[in-house]
Amino acid sequence: MKIDGHLPDSTLLGFMISAFGRAGEFYMARKLLAEVQSDDVMVTVYAMNNLLNMMVKQSKLEEAAKLHKENVESNFKPDTWTFNILIRGLCGVGKVNQAFEFFNDMKSFGCFPDLVSYNTIINGLCRANEVDKGHSLLNEIRLRDDCSPNVLTYTSIISGYCKLGKMKEASALFSEMINSGTVPSVVTFNALIDGFGRVGDMLSAKSMYEKMASFGCSADVVTFTSLINGYCQIGDVNQSLQLWNAMVVRNISPNVYTFAITINALCKQNRIHEARGLLRELQCTNIVLKPFIFNHVIDGFCKAGNLNEANRIVAEMGKKCEPDKVTFTILIIGHCMKGRMLEAISIFDKMLSVGCAPDGVAVHSLISCLFKAGMPNEAFHISTIASRDMKLTGSTSDDNSAHWRINRDMSVSA
Repeated sequence: MKIDGHLPDSTLLGFMISAFGRAGEFYMARKLLAEVQSDDVMVTVYAMNNLLNMMVKQSKLEEAAKLHKENVESNFKPDTWTFNILIRGLCGVGKVNQAFEFFNDMKSFGCFPDLVSYNTIINGLCRANEVDKGHSLLNEIRLRDDCSPNVLTYTSIISGYCKLGKMKEASALFSEMINSGTVPSVVTFNALIDGFGRVGDMLSAKSMYEKMASFGCSADVVTFTSLINGYCQIGDVNQSLQLWNAMVVRNISPNVYTFAITINALCKQNRIHEARGLLRELQCTNIVLKPFIFNHVIDGFCKAGNLNEANRIVAEMGKKCEPDKVTFTILIIGHCMKGRMLEAISIFDKMLSVGCAPDGVAVHSLISCLFKAGMPNEAFHISTIASRDMKLTGSTSDDNSAHWRINRDMSVSA
């Protein structure tokens, strides 16, 4: 076309840029833009936004920011949606400070943030625990005549305060939200219920739960899981089990967190047979399982001296997910405490064979018990193997699991 003296119009240019973007050929799209801009061909803001959106969706955020900078320097006029795309992408990967810079740059290009802009940056700030800054933006929205906060605006800030344990601030904002005529959503209530549960204020959590129906909100699995977690944290497992039954009545299926929280709480109260029952029920679902759910029950049976049941659970576990370092450590300590040293060594060997590097807890426990059992040669052998393996993996003998610790009696606790 250029050889024949023709230049693409904006429609054709937009089509070609989009085609390159869909193919992931962002370099070619940028090259094309540079060429046509030197020929004074107009690039529509729609075409540019389309390309930026595709770059953001494919996690090409640095390239998107660079493309935006190149084009505004070439007199391209972005609109509010241009900035919204970049702000959304940067907030999505936790680069809130950079997103806030774009937010503040909008006015210098004759653009003004709309509710999408505000909600996106407020949500990003609150996720980064900069809740007070998000609250300031809420106050800024209120001063505008063309924009009003909605349920998403309030919920982001309420959720942020709840995660920080600032329930007084969260409650005040909730009341302010209601007084403004904004109707809370299930997500709003779930954030507050979870927040009150985290600080042990179950009276307030239950009060929020009871208010849901009056605002047309139905409790879901997140609601019940938050309540169950709250009661488990204050040691009222019976109340948690009542809520579990209420879920069944409402035909709400528990998720992996509901099971994990309840199983863990039952194990802490040595109600391991009830925990075992829930674990069997969990294995009959389609939920993707993780080792930590099994580990609490395995640990419970090891502490109770019932190693046969612990081993059975490990066998069941192997059908759903692979045992992890914590699983092997629990089993090694459990067998050591019962004097079953050959089985403990066998578990240690299996741990190595599946590529799971032992940590200081497992090694120290096994070596200590081998010496006590009068098996110094085996202890030296384990020490040699462990030292070699830890050097290969870069771990140290003090590299204890983040979730499990060994005490002087070498018992395992969560």
